[in-house]
Order: sequence, then C-alpha cells, then structure tokens
Amino acid sequence: MLGVVNTEATKRERARPMSPGERRSEIIAAVLPLLAQHGGSVTTRQIAEAAGIAEGTIFRAFPDKRALFLAAAEETMNPPSGREDMAAGLAAASTLREAVVLVTERIVARMEKGMLVMMALRSIFMAEGPPEHSPDKPPGPPDFVVEANEQLLANLTDLLFTPYADQLRVAPERAALVLRSLVFGAWHPGMPVGDRSLTADDVADVLLGGIAIHATNDLGKDS
Repeated sequence: MLGVVNTEATKRERARPMSPGERRSEIIAAVLPLLAQHGGSVTTRQIAEAAGIAEGTIFRAFPDKRALFLAAAEETMNPPSGREDMAAGLAAASTLREAVVLVTERIVARMEKGMLVMMALRSIFMAEGPPEHSPDKPPGPPDFVVEANEQLLANLTDLLFTPYADQLRVAPERAALVLRSLVFGAWHPGMPVGDRSLTADDVADVLLGGIAIHATNDLGKDS
C-alpha cells in the first residue's frame, strides 16, 4: 500500500553503524545474563537473539565461543571504565566507612559476574582442553586476570584510601591489599554462603576496627 512506511526497516536503515569494538561490547553485554541462566551450554543462536543480531555476526567479531567467553571474562573483571566508575561511585561517599562499604559491594558484584564467565570457560576447557601456553611461560592464570587484580589494587590505593590517608595507621597500599584480601577470601566460590557469609558492613567493621575489643576505628591502633 502506497504511503505506508515500514517503521522497523526505517529504524534499521537509520541506525548508526557500530564500530568493531562497539559490536563486541554489545555481544558481550548480551552474553552475561544468558550465562546466569544456561552456564557454558548457552548457544551462539541464543546469544544472537539476545543481542538482536544474526548468528554470523558473532563469528565476525569473535573466532569462536571460547574467544567470546574469554573476552567477556576480561571485560567483566577489568572493564575499560572501571577506574572512572569507581571514582564516580566514591563521590557519593562522605566517610571512609561509607566508601569501604560502597567499594566492597561493587567488587563483589563484579566478582559474581566474573565467576559466571569463568565457570562457562571451565566447561569449555573440560570439553576442548585449556588454551595452549607459551613454552617459555609457566602455566598460570590468564594475563587479564593478573592485570585486573593489579588494576583493582591500584584503584583501591589511589581512589579509596589515599584521600583518607590521614585516618589510616598503615599506608594506603597496605590498606588496599588488606581490603582486597578480605573480599576475595570472603567471596571465594568455595566459601559458604547464606548466614555464614560476610557482608560489606562486616568487611568495613573488620578492616577499620579490627576484631580485638581494644581496637579502634583506624585499622587496629591501640587506644
């Protein structure tokens, strides 16, 4: 019928073309919720439907599903905007304790997303074998995991603890290491959940006040 416009077709025609990086990020964003539902058994067809793209588009962005999951793990554990996001979040905190609670909650949320991807990768590695290591490099975690942990430590040092250095009994670098160790230990996937797990408030209490009754709120300094 003349004069009738196909709205959906028009939207597709007018949509701004995505760069390869934007397309990869869009696909990764579609993967994460699916991993929570299906784990490593999620199919590329399901991913394509969630992203609103053709299945072949996935393989133009990633050589295979393993590469996609690795990229999703890297972006989840060490997102490009991670430092800026932490800084923006901390702007809402008015005290050291508020800042510690806020950051702890954010780290835990990122860890939970990262674990979904790593478990999916584990299922692929069990079926297809792990990626080959360079002969001159000993086996170990992927480089992006090491880099993510180093970046997190730097962010905690610079953004969380350095502004409150005058309230600390230890250097900001040591405070950052203690917080990271507490969070990683408390939320390790092998640790119990439910009533026996720590909360962000628990972490802040232990970090800032210690566990001995004579400790004060400055990382355990005696009164």
